[in-house]
Amino acid sequence: MLKPLTVIAAILCVTGLGLYVYDWNSAEGPKTRRGQLLIVDLDTKSLKAIRIRSEKGILELHQSKGGEWREKGLDYPLAEGKIQDLLLELTKLKLGDLVTGNPERHERFQLLDPPESQEDWDENRHAFVLSMLKGDGSILFDLRLGKDREQGSGQYVRYAGDDDVYLLPETLFIDTDPNDWLEKNLLTINKEDFRKVTIHHFDEEPFSLLYDNSSSSWSMVGGGELKESEVESMVDRLTKLNFTTLVEGAPPDNKTGRTRLSGMELRLYDGKVYNLGLGENENAEGNHVLNLRMSIQVDSESEEFLIEMKAFNHKVSSRLYEIRSWEAKDLLMKRADFLEGG
Repeated sequence: MLKPLTVIAAILCVTGLGLYVYDWNSAEGPKTRRGQLLIVDLDTKSLKAIRIRSEKGILELHQSKGGEWREKGLDYPLAEGKIQDLLLELTKLKLGDLVTGNPERHERFQLLDPPESQEDWDENRHAFVLSMLKGDGSILFDLRLGKDREQGSGQYVRYAGDDDVYLLPETLFIDTDPNDWLEKNLLTINKEDFRKVTIHHFDEEPFSLLYDNSSSSWSMVGGGELKESEVESMVDRLTKLNFTTLVEGAPPDNKTGRTRLSGMELRLYDGKVYNLGLGENENAEGNHVLNLRMSIQVDSESEEFLIEMKAFNHKVSSRLYEIRSWEAKDLLMKRADFLEGG
């Protein structure tokens, strides 16, 4: 840290030479925090919620009793490390130049406090709000983010309840869409975990593919020469199954692009069974919608698996997920698509 005399000398020098012009409301002049960290001594152990308010509304991320972070509205787990990445970025930022201490100029920098009603929000006047809260709702950190600097890099910022406006050296990007915070991975399966995949399209009889661990090869129940590339595409998609957005409504709801429903049953060597329901037709957004559930074979009902199954189904069984159309194609292949000459 700079010695007090050095700081005072620097302020006097800058003031005397007139290199910068600041607004201030007292005879003592501005008290700049230039060069200080944006966040100082944040008590992360007390941090239990993060509230983000923008023209899109209020987004709240909260920590459950078990320590898991979830998005409040969707009540769904966040991607691992998402909160840590945000905190790391915030704790590295330092305040730049003091721009003004005059509250009448807040509107110019889009730093007005948000209105009571979201309908009155004006993105050209009101600030983006980032608040960090304790478990009892009290504030740990409350920030107002304004517009970007018109010439050069940077973004205007002020603390809640403070009139001083500072320039951050770079723009702080914070996601406002709840889906951008969520854990998008749906399945954690390795290729060698598969034992059997049964596919049932809405307009044809079910068929099954078997995987042999000893030979690392797939076969079709009932015979036929398989197209290895098509099988690998399906397996690769299942091992990396992700969604883009959560869909409103429950799985029985057929108003979400699922009027033609196909199913997949994945049986693993360890006894786990996953069932997927995938809409064959695209929805209005051009995506396909699926749901899934996990079960366990009778001879594999270990206590550990039962706990895992309960947790998995609690997370996914009442949900509908959108996946991209080109990803869904790998899961919607019919019997003939897998066979040479089919």
